[in-house]
Amino acid sequence: MRSLKPAALIAGVIFSALPVNSLRAEVRVQGQAGDVRVEAHNATIDEILAALSERFALRYRISAGSDSVTATFEGPLRRVVAHVLDGYNYFIETRSDGLEVVVLGASSPNAVPATVYTPPTHPAKHVRRTD
Repeated sequence: MRSLKPAALIAGVIFSALPVNSLRAEVRVQGQAGDVRVEAHNATIDEILAALSERFALRYRISAGSDSVTATFEGPLRRVVAHVLDGYNYFIETRSDGLEVVVLGASSPNAVPATVYTPPTHPAKHVRRTD
């Protein structure tokens, strides 16, 4: 039993040196802006957009976290970004220097109607009758 303690200690040191997240995110981007191929494995939306921005003229802002995505996306850059952001509220602006993408957050299956404000009514001091 005493010989197992050093082995367990060595194994603990080796495993503590490994990254905590052994399922590393991987994003591969290939092609030109007109025909992009993105292969994502265990990657967040932020990681996918970061990989696209390293290769293309794409700026992005994201304020929401996301789950891991494992998928392949193909097509023109704008369409690929739209597919990546499926399930999120976002907008894409085409500029002369590339795309600007703003991700607002996860979309909801329930529509929320806009609040309608009615002007306040004040009682009249004098009521005029037309009898």
